[in-house]
This record gives sequence, structure tokens and C-alpha cells, in this order.
Amino acid sequence: MGFGRLLKHVLFGPIPLRRSFTKITLERITKAIEEAETKTSAEFEVVIERSLPYSYLRDRLSTRDRAEELFSQYRCWDTEDNNGVLIYLNLSDQAIEIIVDRAASRVLTPELLAEIIKKMSQSFKTNNFATGIKHAVLQMGEILGKEFPNKPVSKPLPNEPILLEH
Repeated sequence: MGFGRLLKHVLFGPIPLRRSFTKITLERITKAIEEAETKTSAEFEVVIERSLPYSYLRDRLSTRDRAEELFSQYRCWDTEDNNGVLIYLNLSDQAIEIIVDRAASRVLTPELLAEIIKKMSQSFKTNNFATGIKHAVLQMGEILGKEFPNKPVSKPLPNEPILLEH
């Protein structure tokens, strides 16, 4: 385990999530998800984590590994059209990961996702978390809406962001 990374996550991690992600910020993100989901049958989940769990640090796992686990844990893969999307933020590593289900990956290519993440990163540098997430969700909703138009969803994911503090 890298000692510097451990310190960053355990001792010198970012300020508590509730300071960066206020009630108003979370409501703005929720509204963006609701708006995007009016255009597509795709389901969006946003998970924001202060730092990686100790087991991930010990085993030298990446934020991508964590995002993939959360994609499964929160059942983002369990959509009728296989078009679930998880946006994962890890504040200690200043990492953004977007995991898309297999059908959504036909439309949301790695190149497109890299572009979306780059734009999100620019917003985050000025602490505009809600703006960065909102634009990303709305852009993906527009793109996915062409392939997967809106229709009733039998098992919708919650629209509220999930905050994980360790």
C-alpha cells in the first residue's frame, strides 16, 4: 500500500462531504437526473465518496475498481434495456469514473466518456460540483435518448445522489 495514498485518504482527506455537497447542491443534482430521465429509459446513479475504504487502499485497488463494485452493489446493471449509468466521484483521489452498462456503452463510447469527464473536472476545479454533474447527466441523457427513448421503467434507481463517508 502506498503510504502517501493512505495518508491522503485517512488523515488528510478532503473536508466532509456535506460541506461540498450541501442540500441545495444535492437537490440540483437530483433535478438534473430527473430531467435527463424524462428523455431516456436509461437510469442514472451518482455516488460520491470522500475516500476509498481501507481494504481498497491495502489491496492497491483503483477508483475504477471501486466504481465497478458500486455499479454492481447499487444494481445499475439491472435495467430493462441494459442502459444504467453510474457516475462515481472520489474526493480524496480527485477521481471521476463513469461506468455504463453494456447497451449504453454502444452509444457512450470511451472517447465520449473521457470528454464528459474532462468537462466535469473543469467544473470541479472551481468547486462547481452540481454544475459539472448536471451537464454530464443532461448530455448523456440527450445522447442515450436517441437510442433509448423514454418509457416507463419497472425498477427505477433512486435519483438522489448517494454520499459515502468513511
